[in-house]
Amino acid sequence: MTFEPPQKRSRRLPPALILALAMATLSPALASPRDAGEPTVQANDLLREAVANEKAGVNSDYFAWMDRLDKPRGSVTKLMVNTPQGILGRTVAINDRALSADERQQDDERINRLLDPEKMREKAKKQQDDQQHIERLLVALPDAFHCDYSTASHEDRSLLLECSPNPAFSPPNFESQVLQGMKTEILIDRDEKRIIRIAGTLFKDVTFGWGFLARLNRGGRIEIIQSRVVGKHWGITHMQLDFEGRVIVLKPLHMEETESFWNYRSVPGMTVAQALEFLRTTSDAPPR
Repeated sequence: MTFEPPQKRSRRLPPALILALAMATLSPALASPRDAGEPTVQANDLLREAVANEKAGVNSDYFAWMDRLDKPRGSVTKLMVNTPQGILGRTVAINDRALSADERQQDDERINRLLDPEKMREKAKKQQDDQQHIERLLVALPDAFHCDYSTASHEDRSLLLECSPNPAFSPPNFESQVLQGMKTEILIDRDEKRIIRIAGTLFKDVTFGWGFLARLNRGGRIEIIQSRVVGKHWGITHMQLDFEGRVIVLKPLHMEETESFWNYRSVPGMTVAQALEFLRTTSDAPPR
């Protein structure tokens, strides 16, 4: 999947939950096989083709977009921009209100540190590491699941796959172990063979490192949606995570958040200094 700007974000998820980013190449159309002609390929072959298209869809274009992260304690809205050096973001609202003078100063000090080339390299390295996690999980999807076409009724232009874990799948890396406990619906654009939506639910507990490193509890859910946002570019428009578990045996893990992305627009490739100036002069965009 492509998840371009969001997938390179610096905010990092627990390794098992990188799946959330690995499932975000979506578009807002829907349809069943019976509505637009029976598919001529096996469901897993269609998924494999869609995965290949997501990998091929990654490009070097640059974009700005708005990002709102909602958690139980409140929301943060940012203006984001990707550059040849990495992704930068400036906070424009907290709980849908403008920042106070002190909050504005603290946030500007945070992003101004990225003028230090070493700090920016560190940030970019974390984003690149996350991208590698995503690519590994993306490649694993067609082998990790057994998929069938759903007979559910939908709108035109897409096919819905219902997927369950493949018992013969041997996770090639730490992150993809989560796929063994997840049942998933995958919506694929019929024409472009791109993944529109993935909604997964853990039907059993999933452990990592024989339970010593982490455990995700049964019932955890993930939903990621993407659509065409600028020209032929696809980007995430919605991501929702709800997981409970433990990390390193005793530390509780609770992840409950919804993230929305909108107002994508093309921008030129910028230096870090130019990107910071862009964020300062454009970040008065109102919250969604």
